[in-house]
Parts: sequence; structure tokens; C-alpha cells
Amino acid sequence: MDKKGYISRIREDLKAERKHSKTTIETIETIAKSFGIANKNMVKEFTELAIILNAREVAHDSSLTTYEKYLDIVALYQSQVNLSFRTSMSVLMQQYSTPAPISFLASSYILKSGSLSGYKAFKNIVKGGGTKGKIVSNAHLTNDKKDFPRYLEPSAGNGLLTIALPYHYTHVNELDDVRLTNLKEQPFAKVSSWDALKPPAAYDRTFDGIVTNPPFGSLSQPELFGKFKIKRLEHAMALNALRCMKDDGKAAIIIGGHTTWDEHGRVTAGTNRIFLNYLYHFYNVEDIIPINGKKLYSRQGTSINTRLILIDGAKAVPEGAAPLKNKLHSTVVNTHEELWDRVGLGNSRSPKPQTKDVKIIKLRAKAILIKQKQLSLGKLPTANRPLRILVACEESQTVTMALRSQGHEAYSCDILPTTGKHPEWHIQDDVLNQLDKGWDMMIAFPPCTYLTVSGNAWMHAPERQKERRKALAFIRKLMKAPIDKIAIENPIGVISTAIRKPDQIIQPYYFGDNAKKSTCLWLKNLPLLEPTDMLDEDQLEYKHWYDKKKKRWRRQPLWYYQARDLSDEERRRVRSKTFQGIAEAMADQWTTKNNYSIAV
Repeated sequence: MDKKGYISRIREDLKAERKHSKTTIETIETIAKSFGIANKNMVKEFTELAIILNAREVAHDSSLTTYEKYLDIVALYQSQVNLSFRTSMSVLMQQYSTPAPISFLASSYILKSGSLSGYKAFKNIVKGGGTKGKIVSNAHLTNDKKDFPRYLEPSAGNGLLTIALPYHYTHVNELDDVRLTNLKEQPFAKVSSWDALKPPAAYDRTFDGIVTNPPFGSLSQPELFGKFKIKRLEHAMALNALRCMKDDGKAAIIIGGHTTWDEHGRVTAGTNRIFLNYLYHFYNVEDIIPINGKKLYSRQGTSINTRLILIDGAKAVPEGAAPLKNKLHSTVVNTHEELWDRVGLGNSRSPKPQTKDVKIIKLRAKAILIKQKQLSLGKLPTANRPLRILVACEESQTVTMALRSQGHEAYSCDILPTTGKHPEWHIQDDVLNQLDKGWDMMIAFPPCTYLTVSGNAWMHAPERQKERRKALAFIRKLMKAPIDKIAIENPIGVISTAIRKPDQIIQPYYFGDNAKKSTCLWLKNLPLLEPTDMLDEDQLEYKHWYDKKKKRWRRQPLWYYQARDLSDEERRRVRSKTFQGIAEAMADQWTTKNNYSIAV
């Protein structure tokens, strides 16, 4: 395996703006194989390392102003390959690296004024000079480091969030073996591998700057921070990182999701309110910037919405709580230019451009914004044609319309007439008659009446057993359809035991819908869906009601309970309808985002 050769090749391609996607002749995977790298996880991590090294080179170029560096890093991000392939472990740990432009702004925000850039040390490692990456011989380093700033990234990945920070002042920490190796090959001041929930005691109030993007998830047991009970992994990791910050230090923290508010303008009750109340009580929160994940995050392999939290030191006297809803904190950033303005580096830290004409800089910025807008509207010239997609067993047209909005030739198909608004896009027929019609993709929602676990109580009846066998035979035919890309959706049920386990189980609240419904996906040649707008489970709405038949109290998701008084047919339709957030994620991540259009 020639890791260095592969990284050098990708760095050259990035600088030359050579595109690599699933529709080009030479994909990232084929290039990696030519260097003896077949493992998809290593391909992704090594590709990201190449992006990091190129971004670092720009970030430490002393001939550029901060704004010029930012523009060049935005251009690098626009030219990078979409890092959409993920392993089961990265999905489990919810590992999402931060895009280079956001990383640059976050690390620049915490950078202490007057810090040496460390560019000489950087040149040694990336050019493979005689020092072999060792930086002790650089003239600007001395033995007395008491006055030097220190920075910490406690969940560093490959180091993307540190690109604006000098290597030799930056401490990084990571548990993943591949990423840890990548960090050790860079000349950081210290590379560690401790539990980010338990930073070393020696790190307490030690660092001038903290930057982190912790993986998200739930804690097995809540962690107490004073009187604040923290239940989310990313919140606990962020607060533990802040314990390492000096009282006059700075921090930039990236957290998934956008802040929501109740009817009184307060942060919605639940884990998010507790976390934000803690931050505002103990720290000077300068801003919480909601970032549109679909527009500014997608090339990193996810479209999840995020927040960039900027903290300027600890409060001398802890007081206060999260403020009521205001226009600033509820305004979502949709472009890189808006993000630059919001972080405010140009107002406080960047000198006025001197090395290049101001008009040239503005033109470069405008060109990037136009390109970004064209990409979002699908108006860039392309040699691809839309996909022909069969949406099987769907009469509502929820997924069909989401796919149509992306420009694809999608048709719903069901034995029932459509309840959607476009009967011309509906095929009323047994879907088995349509499987051989030359489709590029099929997304199927087979009836679950005889397949769900909840129906097991009635399965003793011979007739229902027969219907279950017929339903399973139908699933097998869908799975064997002569279609390249297939997704089959169903609730938790007997498919898992009778045929095979699902590739993924998702929830509507992963995608912004206030609902809980365990949904299984069986996939063929399609990536796992990635959360786009993760809601706190504590925010979900439930109905508590007394079951007179069973003589006990029950709790059901509100959306599910509200359908109980409908007719049998209407109730079936409401409870089986695909949630809008999931439909949009399927349309985005299985077609446009992953460049699955077919080349003509």
C-alpha cells in the first residue's frame, strides 16, 4: 500500500481541480486501487488527509490575507470529491468531519493574535524534507514555551478543524486507529488517545483555544455538570473540552441540529435547553450560528444541519441562561459569504487586503457564490441524464414528488389510485408487472400488515400465516428485481428473521420530523441515509392515554395516536405514509448528492 503516493496524487488533482465522481472514468476508488488501497474507510480517511494538507498550505500562506485564504479554501472545498462513503463504525459513532471552510473559520476564531504561523514546520512535513517531519530544528522555536499559546482539539479526526492553528502549539486527541495514525504523521505538539469525556486533570484551564466537533449520540448514563444533567454525548464532550480552556481563552464548537424555540420564545425544553443554559450561564457566548447543512456541509459526506458556537472566555461570575429567540440566532447561514460575515474575522482580525486589488478579491468571492448557487439549483452544465425511478407501493406520492423536485423521472406505483396531486406520474398496477421496464432505481414501500412484529399476536390464525408467507414472497421478488439500485422500507418485523437483517434503522426525528417510528431499510448499491436535522428525543410529542380494554396507561407518539379515530383505511394510510424529511433525504442522498445521475 503506497499511502504517500496516493495522498500526493489526490493533492495534485485537487490543485488542478480535477473532478472525481461516480460518473467520471477515473473514480477515487480506482485511483486508490492503483496505489494498493482497497479498503473504503482508508480511501476516505486518506482522501480527507490530502484535503487537510492542501487546506493547511493555504491557511499558512503568509502572502495572503485571511479573507483570501478563506476564498481559496472555499474553492478547494468546491473541487473536492464528495466523501459520502462511510463504514458501519463511522455510522455507529456518528463521525462527521467538518468542511474545510468552516474548519478554517473555527480555528481562525480561536487563534491568539500574534501567534507564529508555523508555516516553516508545515513545509517540512508536506514536502517530505530531510527533517522527515521533525520541527525541532526550526529557528523560530525555542525551549522556553511558557509564553506560547496552546490549542486543543479533543476529537480531532484527521486534524481538519486545526488547519489555521500552528502545528507546534496544537494538542490533538483521537480514538480511531486510522485517524490516530494520520495525526501522528503530522508534527503536532502532542498526539493523544484518551477518552474525550475524561480529559487529563493536568489539562484543566490550560489551553488558550479549544476547537471541537464531537460525534453525536446519547449517553448511557446522564453526566452531571454542577446541577445540570447532560444526556447527550456531544454536549458532554463539548463541556469537558471547555474545562480545558483558560478563563480568557476562546472556543469554537460544532454541534448538530438547529436550535428550536417554544411558543414563548424559549429554547425548546429538553437536552438542548439544558446544554445551552449551561453555556450561557458559565461562558461568554458570542454567537450560535445555524448552518444549512445541505448547502455548506454536503461535500463532507452529510447534509446534517449544524451550529457553530463561538465562545469568548468564561464569565467572572456565572449568571444568566440562554436568551429568548431573536433574529440573529434564528437566521440560518446559507452561503460561505454569509458565514464569513457572521464569524466576523474581517471586522476584527484581518488586515485590509494589500497584496491584491480589492476588486479582484470581490470578483473571486462573487464567482464562488455564483457557482455555489448554480450547484444548489442544478444549473451547471452536466453530461448526466435524470434517473428513471420506480417508487413501488406508494399512492401518496410523497417520495415521488421529492424525487421529481430533484429533476428525476420518478413514478409512483400501487394497485390503488394515487391520493397525490399528479395522477400522470402514477402507475395503477401490480408493481411486479413493472419491474422489468428499465428502471435505474426502485424505492419500495411494501404493505406491512402481515410483516410487523406488532401483528404477531394474531398470527396463530392459519389464514394470517398464509398472508404472511405471501407477503414475504413479495419482498423476495422485490429484492431480486432486475434493477441496479434498490431500497426497501418496512417497520421492524419478520423480514429481518425470515430473509435478512436490514442495512439500517432510521427514525423520522433524524430528519427534522417531530415523530418516532423505527423504520428499516434494505439497500442494494445505495449508501446509508445520514441524519439531516437531528431533533432531541426529549422534544418529541407523545400522548398518554388509558387503555380500558387492557386496564393500563399507554404512551404513543402523538402522530400515531391521532390516527386511532380514523376509518381502518384512512388510519392505514396515515400511519404508513413516509415522513417528508425522510423522503427529502432519500431524494437528495440517493440521487443528486451522490452524483448518481446516468451519463449519456
